[in-house]
Amino acid sequence: MNQEKYDVAILGSGIAGSTLAAILGRQGFRVLLLEKGTHPRFAVGEAMQPQSSMLMWILGHRFDVPEITNISSTDRILANVTKNCGVKKTFGFLYHEEGKRQDIAQSHLLVPPATPLVSESHLFRQDIDHYLCKAAIKYGADYRDKTDVQDIAFNDDGVVLRTTAGEEFQARYLVDGSGHKSLVAQKFGLREGAPELRTQSRTIFTHMKGFRRYDDTLRPDEQLGLSRGWYEGTLHHMIDGGWFWIIRFDNVPGSESDLTSVGLTLDMRKYPERGIPPEQEFNEIVARFPSIATHLEGGVAVRPWVGTGRLQFSARDSAGPRCFLMSHANGFIDALYSRGMINTFEQIHALAPRLMQALRDDDFSPERFDYPRRLQSAMIMDNDRMVFNSFRAFATFPTWNAWLRLWLMNIIFGDLRMFRICLKFLMTGDKAVFESLDADPLPLSTAPGESLVEDLYRHGDETFDRWEAGEITAEEASAAIFQNLGESNLPPIHPWSDPEACHLDFLPEKLGQMIGWGMTAASPDIARMFDFDPSVLAKLAPQPEPVPEPEAVPAMA
Repeated sequence: MNQEKYDVAILGSGIAGSTLAAILGRQGFRVLLLEKGTHPRFAVGEAMQPQSSMLMWILGHRFDVPEITNISSTDRILANVTKNCGVKKTFGFLYHEEGKRQDIAQSHLLVPPATPLVSESHLFRQDIDHYLCKAAIKYGADYRDKTDVQDIAFNDDGVVLRTTAGEEFQARYLVDGSGHKSLVAQKFGLREGAPELRTQSRTIFTHMKGFRRYDDTLRPDEQLGLSRGWYEGTLHHMIDGGWFWIIRFDNVPGSESDLTSVGLTLDMRKYPERGIPPEQEFNEIVARFPSIATHLEGGVAVRPWVGTGRLQFSARDSAGPRCFLMSHANGFIDALYSRGMINTFEQIHALAPRLMQALRDDDFSPERFDYPRRLQSAMIMDNDRMVFNSFRAFATFPTWNAWLRLWLMNIIFGDLRMFRICLKFLMTGDKAVFESLDADPLPLSTAPGESLVEDLYRHGDETFDRWEAGEITAEEASAAIFQNLGESNLPPIHPWSDPEACHLDFLPEKLGQMIGWGMTAASPDIARMFDFDPSVLAKLAPQPEPVPEPEAVPAMA
């Protein structure tokens, strides 16, 4: 047996485990980071959002780990981490009908506001995870790769971990960040009796190279004329029963990558498993949608195709005696909207300070971790509602057009929540402001009338239930959601109730309009998030603007 007793053992050295290990090591705790495989290794979960970037900025500043802060902007990644990195300046959604060229009127291009605080990236995960693992080692973590833990035993003093090679390790506390096959979940039977999830999806994915930017396939009359293009962010092709992701690592000056992450996620109610090779199924579905086929023409897979079974799983609890299931060891829904990264980083933000205090007090009672466990459960169920209704919405463009407005509204206010905390820290320099994130209501927890966002979501979910039950048509469901949006007090940055207003270019003047509305006209649950001074952003050095690429030559029809 290894005679050293660690403060914390962490299973899994992916982005979650390595980030937590770096934080704990930086604060002086003895950390054992165990990895079944080795770095660098392939991983998906490659697209950031403003919230995930700001959470990395918050984690880096709160716990004095600049390596984590480096993940919060594309420029910092390219300068300090890897040249294999893309940029995410847009969210693009293109709705397709089988056998038809994509109708640009059935599309959404959303351009988030640019600030000097953070920026969003496409993460080449094998480089990112390896970098954060090395940061954990730098701050003192004892890293062991090719270490397969086969058994764990808990006692009054801590936990004993036994490997297939016959090694034994001791720690005062165990964090399991290993994934679906979590040893802790198996040990305590936590998959049994877990909350039933409504989403039922599976996925097919690989990395490819050799195909054109989507912008290069468009006719001149299909160009939108916005400040950003489709290729400058994460592009989604939506179909009845599923969605494709296109995540380019080659779409920013300074990147040396020629790769793109490509995947297809399918609603198992409409696309049950067929027992055929994933590449064959992918190509068969692509061939039914001419514009997707044109986009991916010439693409060559550079790694084996992966096809999964059902993606969704959860646990009935995440905190136990001297252990915690973190992130994807606890549960997962779907990669749609890149919500998993946000949940992972917010979970670390909630868990790390409580774990550090428990170590100082030598008190690991599960009650001390009540907030992280409730947060994790709420985020899983909230994401399930979001994604399940998205798959329902994919059936028609009107329903998808309506539901996406709810997601957009939610993401804007979610970004605002993080933006506020970052600015208040810049205003005061007081790290205590980060703790106020924990005071916000959990998803799904508010009563009717207490939260504008939650009320809109509940109405949308209930409306789709009526549609699915045959009580109303798809058009009536869509109209009901748009009407509810029109009757709600929302920021005047977008005509929320207009089905034809599909794009949002969040230019600086719109950011000013939103702040003005928030400080004067927003409902109390929203207005409380505008207690900051936006002028503090002027103290930050602006992030350099990439040199634009040569303008694409429009394709002919």
